[in-house]
Amino acid sequence: MKDETLKLPDTFHAPAEKASEEIVNVEFQQLSSDLYFQMFTEAMPDVAIVVNPQRQVVYANKSLLGLIGETAIDSVIGFRTGELLNCVNLKDVGEECGTTIACRYCGVVNSILETQKTGKSSVHECRITSTEINEGQSFDVEVKASPIPVGNQVFIILSIKDISDKKRRQVLEKLFFHDILNTAAGLNGILSVIEDQKSEEETKAIINFAKKTGCELVDEIVAQQVLISAENSDLELNVVRCNSLQILQDVSAYLSYHEVANEKKIFIDPFSHMSQFESDPLILKRVLINTVKNALEASEEGAVIRMGTKIVNRHVIFWINNPGVIPEHAQSQIFQRSFSTKGTNRGIGTYSIKLLTTRYLKGSVSFKSESDEGTTFFINIPHSLRES
Repeated sequence: MKDETLKLPDTFHAPAEKASEEIVNVEFQQLSSDLYFQMFTEAMPDVAIVVNPQRQVVYANKSLLGLIGETAIDSVIGFRTGELLNCVNLKDVGEECGTTIACRYCGVVNSILETQKTGKSSVHECRITSTEINEGQSFDVEVKASPIPVGNQVFIILSIKDISDKKRRQVLEKLFFHDILNTAAGLNGILSVIEDQKSEEETKAIINFAKKTGCELVDEIVAQQVLISAENSDLELNVVRCNSLQILQDVSAYLSYHEVANEKKIFIDPFSHMSQFESDPLILKRVLINTVKNALEASEEGAVIRMGTKIVNRHVIFWINNPGVIPEHAQSQIFQRSFSTKGTNRGIGTYSIKLLTTRYLKGSVSFKSESDEGTTFFINIPHSLRES
């Protein structure tokens, strides 16, 4: 077969070049004319995609079509997987799947490249967030790439298994059966100590500490309850008039005595704009609490976490800054469900921040992380949720 490719811009990872439409159509006809091959791919329980050496789809089973809402197989031919799923990392016009900095950490692309290099099957996990499927759904998938010779050419077949439920269950088990049980055990220990106290002042101090620990326990449970309701699309809004500075003060007061704030300070920028706006204060506070908690956890002792708000074009922008810098490999995955810089089976905080802000507060979340200014997250919401 004639090696005919289309020259595309430079790449940060995998080759950018694509096969021409003519070549792709020939490859598609070659595979689709094989009845046994069709029966084999349709019998697979998961999404099955066949890609050519340029990582373009030249065949797929109906599971893929159902996932992306297409009915005809020729509508997916010639595209790459990230393009079909509207991957969130393809932000700019002209960007190609596999060529961005974020693609260096993509399990789909790396499975293909590894199989091309070794000639053997390769398995990777991958987090993909779509900008269009189910209002920005995140997928945790396991990708197995295997070489498949057809005629005188070697294609790669991708078996893509959705492991989102498995990953979510691992995260919840980590949070509930480890973190929450530890907090509950600590609370139980504190209450036991009260019995041995002879001083009334010491007893009051311990009771206050027990109340604080109890609040942290309730907070963890409520956070998970809100997240599960949000993912199931049954979280109800309560839109009322809010005060931007009061929201900041409530968040600061709540976290100032939290364990994660020990030896650290929360500072509200005195130049913050005061504004009356309409939103759901409980969901907004949950978003800001999670953001500030992440900032506190990412900071060393003695660090100052700064927060503030400003009004721009009938939007209220809340910002939270910490002195740390997010590593490059983490920046491209920061809002993915199950991804965390704090270890395996964590990854709920930033994912819930984006989910709640975009789906329920009708806003957006962004961040910048630079060595001289630290890391700043921006929560941008409309001035009136009733009008959005």
